Amino acid sequence: MGTGKDVSEVSVEVVGVLEEQPAPSEGERSQPLLALRDAAHREIHVPVSYCEAIGLQLAFEQQVARRPLTHDLAVNLIEKFAASLAKVVIAELPDGIVYATLHLNSSAGETAIEARPGDAVAVALRSESPIYVVEEVMARAEQRG
Repeated sequence: MGTGKDVSEVSVEVVGVLEEQPAPSEGERSQPLLALRDAAHREIHVPVSYCEAIGLQLAFEQQVARRPLTHDLAVNLIEKFAASLAKVVIAELPDGIVYATLHLNSSAGETAIEARPGDAVAVALRSESPIYVVEEVMARAEQRG
């Protein structure tokens, strides 16, 4: 999904998982949101599933589930194949869908794997890897306020 062009990436940290409450008249369920913040205190809120929200919250709080979650499995696989997660980059497609790319390093070279943002960030938290957001996406989120 990458465009192949150079893009500016902004380092972000996880603020937490928030819950967006719909207007009472909308009759919809609440939506979990992954909150990320850069050094300039700009925030982006990325919608995630309820399952992703649980995994993210556990990883953010450095809690370990009794049985490994999918994110733990991903980290274990990366380690077993003697690779490392160099970074996670969150970007946006022209149609507004937000996605993430895990950038892995191994003896075979560099590999990029696409993922849902919530899954990618949970893996980054578990492996203590840096998280970035494409500058254009951060700027757009700031304009939406």
